[in-house]
Amino acid sequence: MHQMETINRRTWENPWSIREYGRSAGFLDDGERVAFTLALEHGPKRVLDIGVGGGRTTDLLAGGRDYVGIDYTARMIERARAKHPTLRFEHMDARDLSAFAPSSFGLVVFSFNGIDSVNPEGRLQILQEVFRVLAPGGQFVFSTFHKDWEGFADLPDYRRIEWTVDPLRLGFRIYRYVEGGILKAIRLRRNRALEVHASDHAIRMHAAHDFGIMIHATTRSHLLKQLADVGFADDPDLFDREGLRLDAVWHASLHFLYVMARKPTVS
Repeated sequence: MHQMETINRRTWENPWSIREYGRSAGFLDDGERVAFTLALEHGPKRVLDIGVGGGRTTDLLAGGRDYVGIDYTARMIERARAKHPTLRFEHMDARDLSAFAPSSFGLVVFSFNGIDSVNPEGRLQILQEVFRVLAPGGQFVFSTFHKDWEGFADLPDYRRIEWTVDPLRLGFRIYRYVEGGILKAIRLRRNRALEVHASDHAIRMHAAHDFGIMIHATTRSHLLKQLADVGFADDPDLFDREGLRLDAVWHASLHFLYVMARKPTVS
């Protein structure tokens, strides 16, 4: 197992991460909204929401459908259950969906680039398991990082001090900002040596969570080959964050993309 697994799990289990994901309910950018809308137009009756976190996508995906949300972080599941007590959430790793029968979901979703937070072997296991539990004609919607994104060169810091007239809140935000800068320096020094740079994919540090995660990033050819090898149809819909369809050329400004892959219909 690549050490990124240990690093990422530590971040997802951090109380600040749980708090952040718990406050993001309902947020979608244009690309994700387009992908979800198209997938839901097919009328799936049963939906599996992987990496559900605090339930960000639950309200959109659950309405009138048989909905199951899963996450491999137990405290995330506790948060989601507290917010949606009438719905089903399970503490589960997407690499093992044996609790679900084959062909049991019309739509599977793995948002927030969650599929990129596991090692390369785990990524393939997830694709295989999702394909198994999808019904023929079902859709898999997920997001994934672009290997050649220009931002990886300098790892931009996303953190800012949000102004407030409340001196206690401001002091706390300044403290968190300084703390983040210290964590950034420590993590860059410690984890950059763990990066992997192959021709068609990479494992990179990412600035999110105070540089607290490592992610798998892909290329178009690598993504299409992985999907085809598992059995998905060879014409997935690909969208950027603005909801525009991607062509064969992925430019360096593309940070991540949304994928809508289809399980072929059995004739």
